Amino acid sequence: MPLLDDVPPRPHTAGLRAFELILILVVLTEYWLRALPKWGQLAPAYNVHLAAASLLCLLALRPQWRRAALGALAVSHAVLVWREFPATGNHAYLEVVFFLLATLLSPDDDGDAAIYTRAVRWLVIVVFFWSGVQKLVHGFWFDGSYLAFSLDSAGFRPVLGLLIPADELTRLATYTGEVGDGPYIVRSFPLLALSNGTWLLELALAPLLLWPKTRTAAALIGVILVAAIQVGARELFFGLVFANAILLFLPGTTHRRLVLPVAALLALMIFSRLGALPEAVFH
Repeated sequence: MPLLDDVPPRPHTAGLRAFELILILVVLTEYWLRALPKWGQLAPAYNVHLAAASLLCLLALRPQWRRAALGALAVSHAVLVWREFPATGNHAYLEVVFFLLATLLSPDDDGDAAIYTRAVRWLVIVVFFWSGVQKLVHGFWFDGSYLAFSLDSAGFRPVLGLLIPADELTRLATYTGEVGDGPYIVRSFPLLALSNGTWLLELALAPLLLWPKTRTAAALIGVILVAAIQVGARELFFGLVFANAILLFLPGTTHRRLVLPVAALLALMIFSRLGALPEAVFH
């Protein structure tokens, strides 16, 4: 039995359809919410991408147009990634790969569906593992200096500020991120535990997602970890795209049941950006 297959095998069609639907909704919403604050000042090239993404996302929902629309969307999205490099968001690369997989593989074919599911699962494991490796190699998470530096962020400050003693918080608040500022080293045990626990958990999730007996629990922990990070990072589109991929590890109809809650969250984000709801900061 190949790695990352379910034992016993289960049909993947429903989960993959839910995965594709959530991916399409998230990407379509992201295009529009990036455009709204700059409406009237958008570059002509982005207007083209916005129109193409809007049309192709709608066409991808139709079975007869699904493959052609997703293929065209993968190409259009890849061009946007290239145009915006190096300012491209990390999740945009994942979106391109997911669209390519959806173009090449059909959820309705048992053989394709197994390969499709396996490929997305492998990508999740690689992202978790490599993220942990990067934190380990660069070392800024050992002494909490990365999180201390992140206190300058409006998203992280209210959360991380609760974990740092008042005197350390006062000292760190005087730094502006300029060359020569620092040190950003902290002595707070809760912050150090959070900092080191993050990269350790990311490394641990890779083998735990591989092992069938721990796969479901590891997937749930992975979703919780991504959600917790977004409390400070506010990178909601990355969080939704990556959590959507993690959900393919879960058995049963869990993925399909989450389509409506995700759609509701996206609607709230749209209303917030339009001013119909209180303003929320997210990227």
